[in-house]
Amino acid sequence: MRDRLRWWIAICLAACCMAAGLYAHRPVNALADGVRVNRALLVGVDDFASRGSTYPSSTNNVFAMQEALQASRAPFDSIVIPDAPVVTVEMLTRLIRETFADADEDDVNYLYLSTHGEYDPDRGDPTLLLSDGATEDRLTPQALEAAFADIAGTRVLILDACYSGAFIGKGMRKQPDRLYFLGNRFKVLASSGAMEESWYWNTGDATALGEAAGYQQGAFYFTQALSQCLSPRYGVPADANRDGDVTLSELYNALLENHATSTPQVYPQEDDFVVFSYDPAALAMDVSERAPIGDVNFSSSTLSATDPRLTLEFTALRPVRVAYQIVGRRDGAWRFDEARLLYDTVEQYTAYGDERGAITPGRKMRTLSLNLQAGEPGGYVLVQLVSIDAGKLTVHAGHVIAIPPAQGDPQLAVETNGRYTADGERELAIFVRHDGPCELSVSILDEAGQVVRRLCHRQSTRPQGITPEGSTFYWNGLDKSGQKVCSGRYRVRVTGYLGEQTFSADSADVTLTNG
Repeated sequence: MRDRLRWWIAICLAACCMAAGLYAHRPVNALADGVRVNRALLVGVDDFASRGSTYPSSTNNVFAMQEALQASRAPFDSIVIPDAPVVTVEMLTRLIRETFADADEDDVNYLYLSTHGEYDPDRGDPTLLLSDGATEDRLTPQALEAAFADIAGTRVLILDACYSGAFIGKGMRKQPDRLYFLGNRFKVLASSGAMEESWYWNTGDATALGEAAGYQQGAFYFTQALSQCLSPRYGVPADANRDGDVTLSELYNALLENHATSTPQVYPQEDDFVVFSYDPAALAMDVSERAPIGDVNFSSSTLSATDPRLTLEFTALRPVRVAYQIVGRRDGAWRFDEARLLYDTVEQYTAYGDERGAITPGRKMRTLSLNLQAGEPGGYVLVQLVSIDAGKLTVHAGHVIAIPPAQGDPQLAVETNGRYTADGERELAIFVRHDGPCELSVSILDEAGQVVRRLCHRQSTRPQGITPEGSTFYWNGLDKSGQKVCSGRYRVRVTGYLGEQTFSADSADVTLTNG
């Protein structure tokens, strides 16, 4: 009875959104042939037969995605939210084929899934759970790919679930032989690597974010960051070049910077497909309509173990309460149960009087001390900037901070395939093994030892849940100019940094063939 009541509440909220004009629907053939038509199917699962409920997080995720897509410059032909829980693979397949039945080659089909994920590499394919709290089914990558068979157009898949990177074989030490969603027809964005949990929050829980308990708030951190990256209220931070178009690559990079609880994954890597467009004039909205916090910048992603002080800057657009949640990592997981919520104490007697965390409008600079637990030579700390505004909690930014040990040896090693066919579909997966946090530079060298492509330079590592510990990188066979490299022998060179210490390692040769 409780699960049915929750679902009817969600449907009623959707009906309110439609009445307010948030749910756009136009006749299917309203656009001329040859013009891109967008359609979306948004599915959230909160109640499960095999585990606890996440309500209202997935429900809120769906509404956040709906609102984000409604800001699109090119209106969506339809945005479909199922009117009943999706409990079987057959039901999801039918919804996909009904929603996108009229798509042609110029159209774009968006599928968003928010649910629990499962993956054990020793037991087979990853799965996403479909359930209503009583009935439960498991969706595999093979079944999801098959659901789009014979559907024309480009398919944009957004998966917010634990271990969702496994659906595209990313965030793991070694890719499986069989990969799905290959080619230019699929664009996939996953909330976490293959070995990572994807975290959510719910103010009904006794966590540091529980101040607003009773408001039935909650969301998955990834979807909240994603919707903010595309929202005019937040200034569309994903649009790096401010041209009104957000490419898959731009969105992925923005999420890497602003989503900290897991490592987003993407396929294809460095893809310039436009996943979202908006009207830049929409950014000129009244301050009262904007998010209270914007333009958040962190001084660094790496701090010294001897001086672990982090400086962050942000702009408060109106009086608001601000706090900083600091989460440590232990036993391979973020310890939200031990998180510290530090209210801003710099300003006093603001528009909120003496309420904790109250600040006035303007540009702010704050310094936090991120001390590790006693006896830890190095580690990772997650920092989130949170606002409490009109009784609502919002996470505005999350950042992973690496604190390498003052000295030591990261034991660098590089693993990759000895053969790679650069056919525009598969990418060369690179696993860099390192003990503990450090900074990494990763380059592709030709037979003469010349750098043909630099994948990163002094990039801070972040935990990915892989055993042994390490970081993953992917190369699409293009050089620094974006051109295909010639067939031949290449190798991967990695340089690691611990303070003033430098370490290096090379992979074995990789024989590359252009497909």
